[in-house]
Amino acid sequence: MEKHLEHILHKHKIESVFSKQLFISKSKVTELSKNHEVFQEGKKNQSEYLLISGVAHRYNISEKGDIVTTGFYMSGSVITPHFARTHKGKNIFSLQTLTDAVIVEIPVKELDNLRSSNKEFNDFGQRIVEAELVSSFYNEVVFRSYNAKERLLTLRKQFPNLENLIPHTIIASYIGITKVSFSRLRNELARE
Repeated sequence: MEKHLEHILHKHKIESVFSKQLFISKSKVTELSKNHEVFQEGKKNQSEYLLISGVAHRYNISEKGDIVTTGFYMSGSVITPHFARTHKGKNIFSLQTLTDAVIVEIPVKELDNLRSSNKEFNDFGQRIVEAELVSSFYNEVVFRSYNAKERLLTLRKQFPNLENLIPHTIIASYIGITKVSFSRLRNELARE
């Protein structure tokens, strides 16, 4: 698993052997089963995460008690940084695995120390923040201006094969329609 983590760090431009080993020494790799709650909305959490393998989603619970999926993370993803996913120290969404997964956890303070003392980690942090901002803005535009069909087609481009990996109720929630409407939409697209 260490080699896989090194590959992901390299993909995120943490390239020196020293920096990779430093990160590995400060972090913990955990294998998680499908439907594992990594952290929960409204609870405190003091970690940063990388998803080595598997699929996870972020979600909130609506006033009616329904799960509302607001984003997906695929293998090799950096989970939304702590400062952006918390308010007054508490998570603003929950994170759950949708398949068996492997996740790397590092305390926020440890990663902050690495960022302040190591240029590779400082640059890494900047790139992650920029990518999160671009992604958030793009999703806001898509979900405010696209219809359900366009949102599904966009999701398929962003996450090919996702429909074969996770429950369709989760995807329906993400694009803002019911499971029945999602089924109809898939049939309509299959006929086109």
